[in-house]
Amino acid sequence: MALFLRCFLISLFLFVSGCSGIQMLGTKDVSYLYSDEFTTKITTVKELYRTGKSNEALSQLKKIDEQVLNASERAMRRNLIGVINFSQKNFEQAVYNFELALTTSQEDPGLTAQIGLNLASGHFKMGAMDKAYNALVAAQPENLEINEQKKYHQLRFSLAKELGKLEDAASSMFAYLADKKTLSDLRADPVFEKLVSVFNELDERARLRILEENAKPMATAPAYLGYLQAERLYYEGKKDESTSVISWIKSSFSEQAEIIELLDGFVYRIENYAKMDPKSIGVILPLSGPKSDFGKRVLLGLDAALKEVNGSKNPEFRPFNLHFRDSEGGGALGAHRVRDLIEKQMVSVIIGGLFSSEATKEYLEARKYGVFFVSLSQIFLPKEQKDHLLLEIPGSVESQLAQVFSSELLNGFGKRGAIIYPQGDRGEAYLNEFWRRAQEKDVRITGALSFKEKETDFRVPVQKLLGLHFTRERQEELDLLSEVHALEKKKSIRRIQTLKPQVDFDWVFVPAYPEEALQLLPSFSYYDAENLNIIGTPSWRTQRLLRESPKLGKLYFVGDNVEQASQAFSENFVKRFNKAPKLIEMRSYDALKTSLKLLNGKDYKTRDEFNAAIRGQTKLEAMTGVWNLVDGIWLKDMETLMLYRGRIKEATITEPAAE
Repeated sequence: MALFLRCFLISLFLFVSGCSGIQMLGTKDVSYLYSDEFTTKITTVKELYRTGKSNEALSQLKKIDEQVLNASERAMRRNLIGVINFSQKNFEQAVYNFELALTTSQEDPGLTAQIGLNLASGHFKMGAMDKAYNALVAAQPENLEINEQKKYHQLRFSLAKELGKLEDAASSMFAYLADKKTLSDLRADPVFEKLVSVFNELDERARLRILEENAKPMATAPAYLGYLQAERLYYEGKKDESTSVISWIKSSFSEQAEIIELLDGFVYRIENYAKMDPKSIGVILPLSGPKSDFGKRVLLGLDAALKEVNGSKNPEFRPFNLHFRDSEGGGALGAHRVRDLIEKQMVSVIIGGLFSSEATKEYLEARKYGVFFVSLSQIFLPKEQKDHLLLEIPGSVESQLAQVFSSELLNGFGKRGAIIYPQGDRGEAYLNEFWRRAQEKDVRITGALSFKEKETDFRVPVQKLLGLHFTRERQEELDLLSEVHALEKKKSIRRIQTLKPQVDFDWVFVPAYPEEALQLLPSFSYYDAENLNIIGTPSWRTQRLLRESPKLGKLYFVGDNVEQASQAFSENFVKRFNKAPKLIEMRSYDALKTSLKLLNGKDYKTRDEFNAAIRGQTKLEAMTGVWNLVDGIWLKDMETLMLYRGRIKEATITEPAAE
């Protein structure tokens, strides 16, 4: 995939560079270098090339007498001959002409830079990576238009990384991201992840050197990576080095309010709330109000986990203590309880967020103080706002989409996907990760439709997805089919529309809650769209959907396959509480058991020590799944399950999607 992307970029570079005409670059007008007669001929050649008449365009170029041209005109003619040869895969001829073009192009800086890009592309295609890289280094990107500069930096990054020149690769990405002025813009760009990856491969000295080389007062990327480096050094126990980096950031990027605020927050955290009690764990649940029954069920799972660990007969063992707070079902009050537990009980971990409406606010409050937060529900925040101090027990949005875009599903279903998502923070979190994963996996998105939360009629988004909402484009087909159906003597009472649905996707992801899914899914059958690959979320593991599944056909969802893993737990649970556990008890058990595994046998004195230990983990294992630390956040290994005829079982997806 990486090689394909590089080849694609190079083709794009070549087209833009070869077909851009005589133009002003910046404030320098170079049109005087080219006669009107020459410009007219070149315009004709470019038009022939754009319309696919490459041979005719090449013939016209060869008819132009080079002896009567000035130096810049000769360079442009040779460059275009090289472009056409490249498009015809005559790479040696292309390189030959690009090299000749460079000998006479110096009066036009923009053309010279473009030829440099083309020459690098030619060498790349011939496998001469060193020559391609040297050609790029010789080119001067400041003489290119802004969009071409970005392509230059992307290509230079790929070549530098290929050749093991990691510092240059990082510098190229810094240059590419120079126009990002806010943290949200920076972290939302997929290129930033590439920069972070390369940056992390450098040793400590190289990181600091590359930061200093790229430091400009308003450059967000080096400022933010400097902040991350200060954090890293601190958590590695190199507090003096961390303090030095913090001072450098404050002096080099003093005008960047976002970075300074972030830095001040970090300094505040390490100066305050640093002490913690490793035997003290906070729990925030709705213990009163309409949601209290769910909170009380969580207590059973917590009790089962606590008894297992506190049952140690070692006389030196100091038992763990749980400190409970009532959120009363509200996020704002839950956040206040977080602060209370940190200040008064010095808790090492907080377990909470039984409902997503509470989870986000509780987590954000815990994050301020660097406290490990274990959420019993998903948190609908952008990926950039999550870190290693958040563990989402049901599997985060990122975890779910990692499975939806897994090789297993894409090879089985196909690489044309669609999504129907709810409006609001929940849907936005799913949509953003859906797009990010689609770009990463080269999946074509054929539809992205939204519905309002608490909607009762889902026909419109389904209509749009199936090409039935705007029928003007299909009016002729509609009229013909209407006449045919009007002649039917025994018209089926079930027929509800005349046009056939247009299914241009291999699968559709529907991150809807069960009550929404029960109203949305029948709309597909209503419009005669049968046997679709519909994929849902872990919330689809409910009795309501199980009961209705015979009417809905075969459905898929990503979730936890806990049937075998939970057998021993279930037996012990029944013995103790005289009833079988459900998923909520299993997840609460895992939440505490995972926290206790991290803390048991350790004597952490400060949050820094505990946080460094968490950051040093690569995997967390529990009854309902395994979490891996990937790009700084915990991703849960999910499975694809099938819900069919009242049963849930592991899905086996081996056959490619039918055309």
